[in-house]
Amino acid sequence: MKKFLTALFCVITATVSLCFTACSPAEKGGVTVYAPDGAPALAIARLMAEDVDFGREVSYHIVDASEIQSTVTALDDANNADICILPVNAASKLLGNGERYQMLGVVTHGNLFIAANKDKADLTSANFAESLNGKKIGVVNLPAFPGSAFKLILNNYNLTESVTLENVAATAVSGTSTDFDYFVLPEPAASTRAGNANLELKIVGSLQSLYGENGYPQAVLVAKKSLIESDSKFIKSFMNEMKTNADWLMKEEVTAESIISAITTHYPENTSTTFNAKNLTKTVIEHCAIWFDDCTASSTAVNNFLIELKTAGDATATAVSDNFFYYG
Repeated sequence: MKKFLTALFCVITATVSLCFTACSPAEKGGVTVYAPDGAPALAIARLMAEDVDFGREVSYHIVDASEIQSTVTALDDANNADICILPVNAASKLLGNGERYQMLGVVTHGNLFIAANKDKADLTSANFAESLNGKKIGVVNLPAFPGSAFKLILNNYNLTESVTLENVAATAVSGTSTDFDYFVLPEPAASTRAGNANLELKIVGSLQSLYGENGYPQAVLVAKKSLIESDSKFIKSFMNEMKTNADWLMKEEVTAESIISAITTHYPENTSTTFNAKNLTKTVIEHCAIWFDDCTASSTAVNNFLIELKTAGDATATAVSDNFFYYG
């Protein structure tokens, strides 16, 4: 009997020990993090540069902006990203019911600028309506978020019916153009084109300033609800690390080369990223408006912005459920 009880105790001890081992963070399985190339990639650059893994096997992936939605819409959920950065309008349409993913916070707050011939006056809230009335404007990526954001601005200034918009490539943006009066384009293209003296171009306005003092929620961080529920400690640690990224990007000792290396290391081979050593200046980084606001600080702004986008004609923008926001 004594031998039996001893053996039983050993089995119970081993089982409990195995359970604790299986539940340790290092053994909970890998976590995949996806972000589109551009400003969102900068938002996780420090995590990639330092291979921050939070005690788990975290793999970071940067993909072309056109591919990011596919990382949360696979039929087999196991193939979807555990954590992802998406444009706020796409996140609202694809994930806004909060059943599969929840929003952890806003990571970028607008990187869109207006450029024109160097002789044009700078645009402010006071002269914007008068300056653009009746003008033709080329918008880089008009069918996507840049076009939606600019239409929202036009709607706010009662200019929806009095301007002409046309989709253009960034390489067509020039102050010598006779086809367009103004251009809307993102960073780093805005600073790159304006920095070319031959183009006689300058940045004359910021969509962020025209919208409001703190810009608008452009890209948001979401996580699988199952991951949030199974490892809230990991999620909270991830969110805390996101808050340190903005300061790291602006440090003098953090070079463009080191940031780009972190991005390209996690980007598909034989492809070119948005940023390079020439165009990734501290000014461009500042223009990308990267900082992390959790849902407590940003949910109201997100809801209001989605309503404004929808009112301005964005078919993607969708009202989201209260369950979409994770307050942790």
